Amino acid sequence: MELVLVRGGEADAAPGTLPGQAPLPLSARGFAALERLAASWIGPPPRLLFCSDLRRTLQGAQVLAARFALDALPDARLRALDLGAWNGANFGTISLRQPAAWTRWNDDWVGTAPPGGERWIDLAARARNWLAGLGQSDTRDAGEQRVVALTHENTLRALLAEVLELAPQAARRLRFDPACASALRLEGGHFEVSYLNAPQFLPP
Repeated sequence: MELVLVRGGEADAAPGTLPGQAPLPLSARGFAALERLAASWIGPPPRLLFCSDLRRTLQGAQVLAARFALDALPDARLRALDLGAWNGANFGTISLRQPAAWTRWNDDWVGTAPPGGERWIDLAARARNWLAGLGQSDTRDAGEQRVVALTHENTLRALLAEVLELAPQAARRLRFDPACASALRLEGGHFEVSYLNAPQFLPP
């Protein structure tokens, strides 16, 4: 089984916005980028299409769903990092109004949560739970079937950290651009990386 991971398209938000789990819509540029990505798919459609259940990702999933003639399967475990009170806020404003909390979170973003939000280790746990469930499901018997998941930048980092056994600090160096694809292949009960951050879908 090949698992194709897609970062969602750009959200419609002002510069400096921390999207987090804010109910932001997908921007027009985000729609266009996902349409270009969808058009690059080669071969039979994927067996399943998963997505985060946040607004912008659900909208993006509809672009892929139309291309693949599939219903998207939303899953809260694929959400972006919950920034709590900072969801949708401007990072410059936060750093000025809540300097102590901002500094504390930036100094320990792995084990510290924003006010009312979640820690990186919590995000990593739910991403790991989703990936483990996928690997143990009947998709492991799907042969050369492909599965697509549309999610967010830090969720992708958490998934790759699990596959590559990376420390969070190392995973943070992985780049995932909006509307770009990465792929993992399930072999012998373990995922292996096929490609990362491609502007188009690549053949399996």
